[in-house]
Amino acid sequence: MKRRSLVASAVVALAAPSVARAQAWPAGSIRLMHGYDAGSNPDTIARHLAPSLTDILGVQIVVEPKPGAAERLAATQIARMKPDGSVLYLMTGGQAVVSAIDKTLSYDVLRDFDFVAIVTRFPFVFTVAPDSRFKSLPALIEAAKREPGKLTYGSSGVGSTLHMAMELVLSQVGATMTHVPYKGGSGAPYNDLIGGRLDMHVVTFSNAQPLMKGGKLGALAVTSRERHPGFPDVPTVAETVLPGYDVVSWLGFTAPAGLPAALRDRLNEALRQAMARPEIKAKLEELGNDTRVSTPSEFRNRVEQDMARWRPLAHVVNQS
Repeated sequence: MKRRSLVASAVVALAAPSVARAQAWPAGSIRLMHGYDAGSNPDTIARHLAPSLTDILGVQIVVEPKPGAAERLAATQIARMKPDGSVLYLMTGGQAVVSAIDKTLSYDVLRDFDFVAIVTRFPFVFTVAPDSRFKSLPALIEAAKREPGKLTYGSSGVGSTLHMAMELVLSQVGATMTHVPYKGGSGAPYNDLIGGRLDMHVVTFSNAQPLMKGGKLGALAVTSRERHPGFPDVPTVAETVLPGYDVVSWLGFTAPAGLPAALRDRLNEALRQAMARPEIKAKLEELGNDTRVSTPSEFRNRVEQDMARWRPLAHVVNQS
């Protein structure tokens, strides 16, 4: 009798992990929020991942854009929400920029959020009109030095990582250009490039590559250390004007601080499974993303490192 009880206990113990994995998510659905417009890079990634996460976790994932103020509006709202698994925040590298340069924030990104996993990393590309007089980044920089402030460049907003990517170049080479912020997801910068009202635009590959492939947009340089595999003819900033330059942004899943460790770990594993699915991996890599999934501690370390990198450029944003 005693032997039978021991065997039964062992079976229960072995089964416990699988039972835990099979338990329903504590919330009836998950709001996957981000701080940019519908059709933006975060929105595109979120909508590609949502169906697979719904399947893996067994709970409906609802993508919810909360655009405004370079992610500040979304982060302010999410930081006050309950850490019960009902809300997730798809944070971008831009949040590290904002947190590094804006001392007026009502939240502390390192205190008020729990980090689950970075799911994609991606560079930016410096784009121009196909008939632009600037055929290389060095040519653009030399013109900017000759006529400080006359040339213009666009980005998705003041204090965005795309804005900082160009300001980092300008601060290092001793040139000045006028920044023109655009609303994320807007077609205005492309129209202004073609119309000659904008000299250069900093954009993600996922947004630029359809126009680049169609010959409707030219490219001066990519911001990563290595050339982009999808556009091997586009040189890097590092090999043209600024050796060692390497700006790669990211998207990562976070939650309001206090998310139970069991939910955090379960979500991290679900993200690994989703990103390993061939159709997801292929699509995201086609859009220019590195699809490695980080650990929670790696994610937090990356945010801390990025904040340290961007703090010295706080004056650029404060003067804008």
